[in-house]
Parts: sequence; structure tokens; C-alpha cells
Amino acid sequence: MNDRRTLLLDAALELVGTQGMRGLTHRAVDAAAGLPPGSTSNHFRTREALLLGIVERFIVRERAMATGPRDEVDPTPEGVAAALGRFVDRALGPDRMVTLARYAILVETAQHPELREGMAAGADRVDTWTLDLITRAGSRSPDRDLGLLANYVTGLVLHELALPSPDLDAAARIRRVIDTLGWTGRATS
Repeated sequence: MNDRRTLLLDAALELVGTQGMRGLTHRAVDAAAGLPPGSTSNHFRTREALLLGIVERFIVRERAMATGPRDEVDPTPEGVAAALGRFVDRALGPDRMVTLARYAILVETAQHPELREGMAAGADRVDTWTLDLITRAGSRSPDRDLGLLANYVTGLVLHELALPSPDLDAAARIRRVIDTLGWTGRATS
């Protein structure tokens, strides 16, 4: 992704995260990015194109929230719990605006079915990556566990956004879920 496009999409994420979908206009993104008027529309001709670009960008940003700068996760139960815990911590802290934007876009997608295909494609990329990771980490039922873990983490983040726990240890909570699922700690055949 070129630097200007990334700058625009990060500005758009920040706008949606702080102002909701009503704050998302091409002109507002230009201003938030500190770029000349028309910059956003040069890259994203329509609001739908801009929303799909935002989806692509938040998927990249969310993966980095879990993996860190090395873009890798130790394929063990501990490594997966640590990565998902890191994701939760960042989703509630330094990347809170990305998280709020993600939820706003999910609601927008529910109201505008034309966005579902782009959102589903992004979700498929995340699911493929995560399914491989949890399989290597020893899940005995990767398809089941992917859904359970994804829904647990999503619910945990949503709950903590609204009602924060002062002493949240997300990695420990996630590790307890993994233990309950009975992972072996190594890939099974």
C-alpha cells in the first residue's frame, strides 16, 4: 500500500473511531490526513470504495496488534494466548480508535449488504491465518476452536470497551479458554 493511501486510510479509521460513520466524508478524511482537498476521492471514488479500503486497513492493523512488529506468533497455546492477549490490550488501549471503527463498520455492513462481500473477504484472510496458527498450536478441533476463540475475544473487547476491568489479564483469560478446549501444545494429525 502506498504511503498516501495508508495515511488516508489511517485518518479515515481515526475519524470513524472518534466520530462514527457520520464523520466519514472524503473532505473530512482529506483534512484529517492533512492533505489537499480531493486527495481521498483520487484514491477512493465512492464511499463504498473508501469503506472497503478501511476494512483492508483495519485488518492489517489488527493483525499487527496481535503479532507485533515481527509479524509472527509462537505456534503454541502460550504463544496464541499471548498474541490474542496483546491484541485485546492494544484494542482497548493504543489502538482503541481502530477497534471502535471496526465495530462501527460492522454495524454499517449489517445495514448495507453491498459491503458484506468485501468484509467477508477480509474475514476469510484472517480466519485462514488464524486457523493455520491454532492448528500448529495443537488444537484438536481447529474449525470449532477458531469460532469459539474469535467470538470470545470479540466479546471480551466489546465488554471491556463499555465496562473496563481495572485488572484485566486478557492473555490469562484466553489461556484458560484454550486449556478448556484441550489443546495438546503441538499439532495433531
